[in-house]
Amino acid sequence: MRHLEVFRRRPSPRPLGGAGRIHGRNALQRALLPAALVLSGWLPRVADATVVERIVAVVGERAILMSELRTRAVPYMARAKELPSEAHRAAAITQLHKSLVQQLVDEELLARAARKAKIVISEQDVTNALERVAKQNKITIDKLLDEARNSGMKDGQYREELRRQLLEARLLSLRVQGRVRVRDEDLRAAYLGIVLDERRKLGFNASWIVLDGKSAESVAQAEALVQRARTGEKFQELARQYSLDSSTRNSGGALGRLTPGKLPAALDRVAQRLTVGEISPPVRVADRFIIVKLTERDESQLPDFDEARAELTERVYGEKMAKARRRWLDGLRSQASVEVRL
Repeated sequence: MRHLEVFRRRPSPRPLGGAGRIHGRNALQRALLPAALVLSGWLPRVADATVVERIVAVVGERAILMSELRTRAVPYMARAKELPSEAHRAAAITQLHKSLVQQLVDEELLARAARKAKIVISEQDVTNALERVAKQNKITIDKLLDEARNSGMKDGQYREELRRQLLEARLLSLRVQGRVRVRDEDLRAAYLGIVLDERRKLGFNASWIVLDGKSAESVAQAEALVQRARTGEKFQELARQYSLDSSTRNSGGALGRLTPGKLPAALDRVAQRLTVGEISPPVRVADRFIIVKLTERDESQLPDFDEARAELTERVYGEKMAKARRRWLDGLRSQASVEVRL
């Protein structure tokens, strides 16, 4: 079965409950922070020095400390040597801290919402989650914890991360999940987007008819020719009779082999949406109307819509859940006193 390329490239979902599963060798790191935080996978080791504690954010009466930011950044310190200079490392740290402090604020808002809803995650819940993550990744619990330790996390820190994810999954199930609906038109729109992405890389053959666009009768003439071509008259004959483009008129409007981007932008966008044999409506380009017929396109590597439906549903549901989650968290922020000082 062919799979949608874009699905294979997208970031892996989170591992627990309604948040999905972890897949692959680097599952541990993908589970720790949202994709926005893993920007380059980079942080340098903080130099040994006396650290003066500071508050980086306040949520209600709860202060979030710089030491918490640094602790959460530990799993991403290992790749420091990949960065070419001190300036790059400093920029990476700044970006990570800005993203991470927002995550910590969100987590505090989630914790407050959980207390209000009287949701509690027990130690047994965390142990069960640990077993599920290990099973999903086809490794032992010891191996999973070894990966956590190798990334700089203590066992307790990893368990705490699982606890946070479980808590969020239960809250989302309670407050958000019921609002998310995936309709057939959502799936078809997502599929069309993937198809168009692929077509921007595929070569094609097309023909055109170029008409005068200056006169008042131009629109009517162009639309009449489209109708004639769509109802059976040969496009090539219409091009020979009516096209103003002398370089292609005698060949029936044939443009030869094309790649995306070679036609004027307005025509290129229309051509990408055509199926083989389809004729476009008139497209205005400067003082001309142009009618395009797609005669051939390189073979698609995508599955058809019905075959891709399950993957599309997963993707669209995940995107809608992410947006609904963000709206809900923004609502919690609006109801709380939040101050970010970083």
